[in-house]
Amino acid sequence: MKRIFNGIIIVLALAFIFVLAKPNILSLIIGGIIVFLGQSVRVWAGGHLMRNQEITTSGPYAHLRDPFYLGRLLLIIGFCIMAWGYSWIILIIALGVFFFNYIPRKYRKEMKRLENIFGQEYVDYASYCRSLIPRIKPYPKAKNRPWSLQLFFKENKEHYFVMGTLIFAILVIGRYFYCR
Repeated sequence: MKRIFNGIIIVLALAFIFVLAKPNILSLIIGGIIVFLGQSVRVWAGGHLMRNQEITTSGPYAHLRDPFYLGRLLLIIGFCIMAWGYSWIILIIALGVFFFNYIPRKYRKEMKRLENIFGQEYVDYASYCRSLIPRIKPYPKAKNRPWSLQLFFKENKEHYFVMGTLIFAILVIGRYFYCR
């Protein structure tokens, strides 16, 4: 039920962004670059994450703990910039929810769960790798595993998120041509 409620909130926020959108060429380019970066981070992470099987330290996880969260943050910012207009209202609300509700709630649950599963190994990893700001130097005990299409599609099912991102980007670009 909670997942459905969260999904409804996200759809409503995207609808508001779309309705309030007054995109221009510059906002589409700058926002599009940020959306591309955010989605790229998520795709990179999706091909490495092995949930609850190990502490994933390959790919982006060698540089930061939460690449999916960083990708989501960049998508929020990028889409609001792409849409321009009054989307800054949604951006302020979304950033507030992201930093003061979503991230603290996820950290409380996720960090405790991973610490319970992996113990000191996770504590060491979490103390080295920051959450949203990547380190240039990778985690010293990082695994050198290649990106996996199987993890991306079957384990993490990130292709659905990619499709949603593409659809919304096309809608915002379409809004630009419709409103001209």
